[in-house]
Amino acid sequence: MLKRKIYYRLFAWRHFPPLAPSKEAIDVVIPIVAKDLRILPLCLEGVRRQVQHPIQDIYIVAPVQQEIVRFCDEHGLRFVDECSVLGFGPKDLNLQVKQGDGRVLNRSGWLFQQFIKLSGKVGTCRHYLCIDADHVLIRPHTFLTDDGKTVFYMSYEEHQPYYDNIQQLLPDLPLDCLSYVDHKMLFDKNQLEVLHEVLSQRSGKSWTDTIIDSYDRHCFSGFSEFELYGNFVTNKVQRPWLQKRLPYSRMADYDTLCRKWSSSRWSLTFPDYMRQNATAPV
Repeated sequence: MLKRKIYYRLFAWRHFPPLAPSKEAIDVVIPIVAKDLRILPLCLEGVRRQVQHPIQDIYIVAPVQQEIVRFCDEHGLRFVDECSVLGFGPKDLNLQVKQGDGRVLNRSGWLFQQFIKLSGKVGTCRHYLCIDADHVLIRPHTFLTDDGKTVFYMSYEEHQPYYDNIQQLLPDLPLDCLSYVDHKMLFDKNQLEVLHEVLSQRSGKSWTDTIIDSYDRHCFSGFSEFELYGNFVTNKVQRPWLQKRLPYSRMADYDTLCRKWSSSRWSLTFPDYMRQNATAPV
Protein backbone atom coordinates (compact mmCIF):
# COMPACT_ATOMS: atom_id res chain seq x y z
CA MET A 1 0.00 0.00 0.00
CA LEU A 2 2.85 2.42 0.82
CA LYS A 3 4.38 2.02 -2.64
CA ARG A 4 0.99 2.59 -4.24
CA LYS A 5 0.40 5.75 -2.16
CA ILE A 6 3.79 7.10 -3.23
CA TYR A 7 3.03 6.29 -6.87
CA TYR A 8 -0.37 7.94 -6.51
CA ARG A 9 1.13 11.13 -5.07
CA LEU A 10 3.56 11.36 -7.97
CA PHE A 11 0.65 10.79 -10.35
CA ALA A 12 -1.54 13.40 -8.61
CA TRP A 13 1.19 16.04 -8.68
CA ARG A 14 1.57 15.82 -12.45
CA HIS A 15 0.29 18.64 -14.62
CA PHE A 16 -2.80 17.52 -16.49
CA PRO A 17 -4.11 19.50 -19.45
CA PRO A 18 -7.80 20.47 -19.19
CA LEU A 19 -10.27 18.00 -20.63
CA ALA A 20 -12.77 18.98 -23.30
CA PRO A 21 -16.08 17.43 -22.18
CA SER A 22 -18.38 15.72 -24.62
CA LYS A 23 -21.69 17.46 -25.28
CA GLU A 24 -23.45 14.10 -25.39
CA ALA A 25 -26.22 13.74 -22.80
CA ILE A 26 -25.74 11.13 -20.10
CA ASP A 27 -27.97 9.57 -17.47
CA VAL A 28 -27.09 9.33 -13.79
CA VAL A 29 -27.85 6.10 -11.91
CA ILE A 30 -27.66 5.93 -8.11
CA PRO A 31 -28.48 2.65 -6.32
CA ILE A 32 -29.56 3.34 -2.74
CA VAL A 33 -31.27 1.98 0.35
CA ALA A 34 -33.39 4.03 2.74
CA LYS A 35 -30.52 4.95 5.07
CA ASP A 36 -28.86 6.82 2.17
CA LEU A 37 -31.62 9.44 2.01
CA ARG A 38 -29.89 11.64 4.56
CA ILE A 39 -26.73 12.14 2.51
CA LEU A 40 -28.33 11.84 -0.94
CA PRO A 41 -29.31 15.55 -1.28
CA LEU A 42 -25.63 16.53 -1.07
CA CYS A 43 -24.71 13.92 -3.65
CA LEU A 44 -27.41 15.21 -6.00
CA GLU A 45 -26.28 18.81 -5.53
CA GLY A 46 -22.77 17.82 -6.51
CA VAL A 47 -23.97 15.94 -9.58
CA ARG A 48 -26.15 18.79 -10.79
CA ARG A 49 -23.50 21.46 -10.26
CA GLN A 50 -20.28 19.67 -11.17
CA VAL A 51 -20.94 17.12 -13.92
CA GLN A 52 -19.75 18.77 -17.13
CA HIS A 53 -22.26 17.08 -19.43
CA PRO A 54 -25.97 17.50 -20.14
CA ILE A 55 -27.89 15.19 -17.81
CA GLN A 56 -30.88 13.49 -19.40
CA ASP A 57 -32.35 11.95 -16.24
CA ILE A 58 -31.31 10.91 -12.73
CA TYR A 59 -32.45 7.42 -11.76
CA ILE A 60 -32.70 6.14 -8.20
CA VAL A 61 -32.58 2.34 -8.12
CA ALA A 62 -33.87 1.05 -4.81
CA PRO A 63 -36.31 -1.26 -3.05
CA VAL A 64 -39.94 -0.17 -3.22
CA GLN A 65 -40.36 1.83 -0.02
CA GLN A 66 -42.72 4.77 0.43
CA GLU A 67 -40.07 7.13 1.80
CA ILE A 68 -37.77 6.51 -1.17
CA VAL A 69 -40.54 6.88 -3.75
CA ARG A 70 -41.71 10.09 -2.07
CA PHE A 71 -38.15 11.46 -2.04
CA CYS A 72 -37.87 10.81 -5.79
CA ASP A 73 -41.17 12.58 -6.47
CA GLU A 74 -40.12 15.60 -4.41
CA HIS A 75 -36.69 15.93 -6.06
CA GLY A 76 -37.57 15.27 -9.71
CA LEU A 77 -35.89 11.87 -9.86
CA ARG A 78 -36.93 8.72 -11.71
CA PHE A 79 -37.54 5.82 -9.35
CA VAL A 80 -36.67 2.30 -10.51
CA ASP A 81 -37.65 -0.80 -8.56
CA GLU A 82 -34.35 -2.61 -8.08
CA CYS A 83 -35.96 -6.01 -8.68
CA SER A 84 -37.11 -4.94 -12.16
CA VAL A 85 -33.61 -4.31 -13.54
CA LEU A 86 -32.22 -7.84 -13.75
CA GLY A 87 -35.34 -9.86 -13.00
CA PHE A 88 -34.20 -10.73 -9.48
CA GLY A 89 -33.43 -8.97 -6.22
CA PRO A 90 -30.67 -9.09 -3.62
CA LYS A 91 -32.41 -11.81 -1.61
CA ASP A 92 -32.17 -14.13 -4.61
CA LEU A 93 -28.37 -14.01 -4.55
CA ASN A 94 -28.07 -15.45 -1.03
CA LEU A 95 -24.34 -14.69 -0.95
CA GLN A 96 -23.11 -15.95 2.41
CA VAL A 97 -19.52 -15.19 3.39
CA LYS A 98 -17.79 -17.00 6.24
CA GLN A 99 -15.41 -14.92 8.33
CA GLY A 100 -12.28 -16.15 10.08
CA ASP A 101 -14.01 -15.97 13.46
CA GLY A 102 -16.75 -18.29 12.24
CA ARG A 103 -19.40 -15.63 11.65
CA VAL A 104 -21.42 -15.90 8.44
CA LEU A 105 -22.37 -12.58 6.83
CA ASN A 106 -24.81 -11.93 4.02
CA ARG A 107 -23.23 -9.84 1.24
CA SER A 108 -26.10 -10.16 -1.23
CA GLY A 109 -27.18 -6.49 -1.15
CA TRP A 110 -23.60 -5.28 -1.53
CA LEU A 111 -22.99 -7.45 -4.61
CA PHE A 112 -26.44 -6.75 -6.04
CA GLN A 113 -25.78 -3.00 -6.17
CA GLN A 114 -22.66 -3.73 -8.21
CA PHE A 115 -24.71 -5.80 -10.64
CA ILE A 116 -27.08 -2.85 -11.05
CA LYS A 117 -24.15 -0.63 -12.01
CA LEU A 118 -22.82 -3.19 -14.49
CA SER A 119 -26.21 -4.07 -15.96
CA GLY A 120 -26.53 -1.38 -18.63
CA LYS A 121 -30.30 -1.67 -18.23
CA VAL A 122 -31.20 1.64 -16.59
CA GLY A 123 -31.80 4.87 -18.52
CA THR A 124 -32.08 5.75 -22.18
CA CYS A 125 -28.60 7.18 -22.85
CA ARG A 126 -25.65 5.15 -24.11
CA HIS A 127 -23.48 6.48 -21.26
CA TYR A 128 -24.55 6.67 -17.65
CA LEU A 129 -22.76 7.87 -14.54
CA CYS A 130 -23.02 5.71 -11.44
CA ILE A 131 -22.12 7.46 -8.21
CA ASP A 132 -22.32 6.29 -4.61
CA ALA A 133 -24.94 8.12 -2.56
CA ASP A 134 -22.35 9.16 0.05
CA HIS A 135 -20.02 10.76 -2.52
CA VAL A 136 -20.18 14.53 -3.13
CA LEU A 137 -18.52 16.26 -6.10
CA ILE A 138 -17.23 19.72 -5.19
CA ARG A 139 -15.18 20.52 -8.32
CA PRO A 140 -16.11 20.19 -12.02
CA HIS A 141 -15.82 16.62 -13.33
CA THR A 142 -15.57 15.49 -16.94
CA PHE A 143 -16.44 11.84 -17.53
CA LEU A 144 -16.46 11.66 -21.33
CA THR A 145 -14.15 13.64 -23.60
CA ASP A 146 -15.18 15.22 -26.86
CA ASP A 147 -13.22 12.52 -28.73
CA GLY A 148 -15.12 9.73 -27.01
CA LYS A 149 -12.72 8.64 -24.26
CA THR A 150 -14.02 7.67 -20.83
CA VAL A 151 -12.41 9.54 -17.95
CA PHE A 152 -11.58 7.45 -14.88
CA TYR A 153 -10.60 9.01 -11.56
CA MET A 154 -7.92 6.85 -9.95
CA SER A 155 -7.29 6.15 -6.27
CA TYR A 156 -4.60 4.35 -4.27
CA GLU A 157 -7.07 1.73 -3.00
CA GLU A 158 -5.37 -1.67 -2.82
CA HIS A 159 -7.49 -4.68 -2.00
CA GLN A 160 -5.85 -7.83 -3.33
CA PRO A 161 -9.02 -9.97 -3.46
CA TYR A 162 -10.40 -7.63 -6.15
CA TYR A 163 -7.44 -8.38 -8.39
CA ASP A 164 -7.47 -12.08 -7.58
CA ASN A 165 -11.10 -12.17 -8.66
CA ILE A 166 -10.37 -10.37 -11.94
CA GLN A 167 -7.57 -12.82 -12.71
CA GLN A 168 -10.03 -15.65 -12.17
CA LEU A 169 -12.67 -14.04 -14.38
CA LEU A 170 -10.35 -12.70 -17.11
CA PRO A 171 -6.87 -14.19 -16.69
CA ASP A 172 -5.38 -12.33 -19.65
CA LEU A 173 -6.59 -8.87 -18.63
CA PRO A 174 -3.68 -6.54 -17.73
CA LEU A 175 -4.18 -4.57 -14.51
CA ASP A 176 -3.31 -0.90 -14.03
CA CYS A 177 -0.97 0.40 -11.32
CA LEU A 178 -3.66 2.44 -9.56
CA SER A 179 -7.20 1.62 -8.51
CA TYR A 180 -10.51 2.41 -10.18
CA VAL A 181 -12.36 2.34 -6.84
CA ASP A 182 -13.33 6.00 -6.53
CA HIS A 183 -17.08 6.01 -5.74
CA LYS A 184 -18.10 7.05 -9.27
CA MET A 185 -17.77 5.75 -12.80
CA LEU A 186 -19.14 6.41 -16.27
CA PHE A 187 -20.37 3.24 -17.99
CA ASP A 188 -20.80 2.71 -21.72
CA LYS A 189 -23.60 0.29 -22.57
CA ASN A 190 -21.76 -0.85 -25.71
CA GLN A 191 -18.66 -1.70 -23.69
CA LEU A 192 -20.81 -3.48 -21.10
CA GLU A 193 -22.35 -5.69 -23.79
CA VAL A 194 -18.86 -6.78 -24.80
CA LEU A 195 -17.85 -7.40 -21.18
CA HIS A 196 -20.99 -9.44 -20.51
CA GLU A 197 -20.33 -11.55 -23.61
CA VAL A 198 -16.70 -12.18 -22.69
CA LEU A 199 -17.66 -13.30 -19.18
CA SER A 200 -20.43 -15.55 -20.47
CA GLN A 201 -18.25 -17.17 -23.13
CA ARG A 202 -15.67 -18.16 -20.55
CA SER A 203 -18.15 -19.91 -18.27
CA GLY A 204 -21.10 -20.84 -20.45
CA LYS A 205 -23.35 -19.08 -17.95
CA SER A 206 -24.85 -15.59 -17.62
CA TRP A 207 -22.42 -12.83 -16.70
CA THR A 208 -24.07 -12.46 -13.30
CA ASP A 209 -23.78 -16.18 -12.52
CA THR A 210 -20.18 -16.11 -13.71
CA ILE A 211 -19.33 -13.41 -11.17
CA ILE A 212 -21.29 -15.14 -8.39
CA ASP A 213 -19.45 -18.41 -9.02
CA SER A 214 -16.09 -16.61 -8.94
CA TYR A 215 -16.73 -15.01 -5.55
CA ASP A 216 -14.50 -16.29 -2.73
CA ARG A 217 -16.97 -17.30 0.01
CA HIS A 218 -14.33 -16.57 2.66
CA CYS A 219 -13.77 -12.96 1.56
CA PHE A 220 -15.92 -10.12 2.92
CA SER A 221 -15.24 -7.92 -0.15
CA GLY A 222 -14.34 -10.25 -3.00
CA PHE A 223 -15.47 -8.38 -6.12
CA SER A 224 -15.29 -4.84 -7.47
CA GLU A 225 -17.37 -3.67 -10.43
CA PHE A 226 -15.18 -0.55 -10.71
CA GLU A 227 -11.92 -2.52 -10.86
CA LEU A 228 -13.30 -4.99 -13.39
CA TYR A 229 -14.81 -2.42 -15.76
CA GLY A 230 -12.03 0.17 -15.43
CA ASN A 231 -9.33 -2.33 -16.29
CA PHE A 232 -11.46 -3.77 -19.12
CA VAL A 233 -11.90 -0.45 -20.95
CA THR A 234 -8.97 0.53 -23.18
CA ASN A 235 -10.01 3.86 -24.74
CA LYS A 236 -9.68 6.03 -21.64
CA VAL A 237 -8.16 8.96 -19.78
CA GLN A 238 -6.95 8.71 -16.18
CA ARG A 239 -7.03 11.44 -13.55
CA PRO A 240 -6.40 11.49 -9.75
CA TRP A 241 -9.49 11.42 -7.56
CA LEU A 242 -8.27 13.94 -4.90
CA GLN A 243 -11.02 13.18 -2.42
CA LYS A 244 -11.45 13.58 1.34
CA ARG A 245 -13.24 11.15 3.65
CA LEU A 246 -15.23 12.85 6.42
CA PRO A 247 -17.43 11.72 9.32
CA TYR A 248 -21.10 12.66 9.41
CA SER A 249 -20.36 15.04 12.28
CA ARG A 250 -18.55 17.29 9.77
CA MET A 251 -21.42 17.41 7.32
CA ALA A 252 -22.62 20.88 6.29
CA ASP A 253 -24.59 22.50 3.51
CA TYR A 254 -23.17 22.15 0.02
CA ASP A 255 -21.80 25.69 -0.37
CA THR A 256 -20.01 25.48 2.98
CA LEU A 257 -18.38 22.21 2.00
CA CYS A 258 -17.23 23.71 -1.29
CA ARG A 259 -15.75 26.79 0.39
CA LYS A 260 -13.86 24.67 2.88
CA TRP A 261 -12.56 21.86 0.70
CA SER A 262 -12.65 22.69 -3.02
CA SER A 263 -9.25 24.40 -3.01
CA SER A 264 -7.57 21.08 -2.22
CA ARG A 265 -10.10 18.35 -3.04
CA TRP A 266 -12.35 17.44 -5.94
CA SER A 267 -14.81 15.34 -3.96
CA LEU A 268 -15.88 14.35 -0.45
CA THR A 269 -17.15 11.05 0.91
CA PHE A 270 -19.23 10.53 4.06
CA PRO A 271 -18.99 6.76 4.67
CA ASP A 272 -21.77 5.05 6.58
CA TYR A 273 -19.27 3.54 9.01
CA MET A 274 -18.33 7.11 10.05
CA ARG A 275 -21.94 7.98 10.84
CA GLN A 276 -21.35 7.87 14.61
CA ASN A 277 -21.92 11.11 16.51
CA ALA A 278 -23.45 12.72 13.45
CA THR A 279 -25.29 15.84 14.58
CA ALA A 280 -24.93 18.29 11.72
CA PRO A 281 -27.99 18.60 9.49
CA VAL A 282 -27.97 18.02 5.77
